[in-house]
Amino acid sequence: MTQGAEPTRLPAPQPNGLEIAMQWAELPPEHLRNALAALEPQLAREHEYRMAQDKALQEANLLRLRLQAEEEQNRRTHNLYMVGLIAGFIIALGMLTGAVVVGVNGEPWLAASLSGPSVLALAGLFVLRKSSSTSTGRPDRTADAEPESLPEPTEQDPAA
Repeated sequence: MTQGAEPTRLPAPQPNGLEIAMQWAELPPEHLRNALAALEPQLAREHEYRMAQDKALQEANLLRLRLQAEEEQNRRTHNLYMVGLIAGFIIALGMLTGAVVVGVNGEPWLAASLSGPSVLALAGLFVLRKSSSTSTGRPDRTADAEPESLPEPTEQDPAA
């Protein structure tokens, strides 16, 4: 004989309630009534077991779908940040190249404006995905105020 793992044997399937009831159907009605009364708890247990299995399967599927959705969202976010990084690099490289070309052609102020804060602002906008109020030139948020919150102008009588 060879030394090895023996094949695993599955336990013999338990007869379900319907099979047992079919066997008892051949007997007189009072025996059948007693058999059904005895089988009722078994049927209830089998039903609870199937319901628990279905619930566990449903929860596992729901968890799997949530994980897939989260993974897809993470992939999209990563792609968005990578595209922003590449676009910021291309814009900064283009502006710096333009600044060098314009500077060599004798336009130092245009070269300074292309290679100065505008490069930093655009690269920061694409790479970091946010802009601060200092880079947009608005020191405070009064430009966003609602018209109702501003005082209304008073009309003066020209005859007075």
